[in-house]
Amino acid sequence: MLRAHIITLFPEVCTPYFQCSILGRAVKENIIDIRYYNPIDEVPLLKRVDSRQYGGGPGMVLKAEPYLRCFNKTKQHEGTRKAIFLTPGGVLFTQEKAKEYAQYENLIFFCGHYEGVDERVAEATNAEHVSIGDYILTGGELPAMSIIDATARELPGILGNETSREDARVASRKVYTRPESLEYEGKTYSVPEVLRSGHHKNIDEYRQGLDR
Repeated sequence: MLRAHIITLFPEVCTPYFQCSILGRAVKENIIDIRYYNPIDEVPLLKRVDSRQYGGGPGMVLKAEPYLRCFNKTKQHEGTRKAIFLTPGGVLFTQEKAKEYAQYENLIFFCGHYEGVDERVAEATNAEHVSIGDYILTGGELPAMSIIDATARELPGILGNETSREDARVASRKVYTRPESLEYEGKTYSVPEVLRSGHHKNIDEYRQGLDR
């Protein structure tokens, strides 16, 4: 089982995603387990987890202590662990990373907001700085869900058919289904002839050519 621990101020952003489709089935079948930890719960009296940043500058920084308390709660679960500090300046997440992460039993995600999470959280937990692309998002929840999704697909039993894993076969960025001819606004759009030929060698060559 892969257990994903998501440390976030907004768990409600994530919960619907893991209740649907392939991931929803994987949760029900105990292939993956999604756990949420809200730093706000670690400061019940103050109900505030941010503060002004040292050195000046706009925006607030999320304080280290509540995030570290959440991290400590993840330790009750045994098994190999990997902490992931989600930040635009981190190492780029790839399918190779997904294969690497699938070898762990516990993945811990630090989801930031505002100007980010105090860097000492990453230092204290030996977390890897990870990014899903060269752009800025409002928070770390979408990156966490993306990484969990891609990583979960590398687990045995997650897909109904193991040959569905795209990186293990000749896949294509263009796919088609019935009918062969589609009429739309006076134009006809047809499935490429090679895909209707039944000639698997030619089909593989066609699909490989699309990705060049």
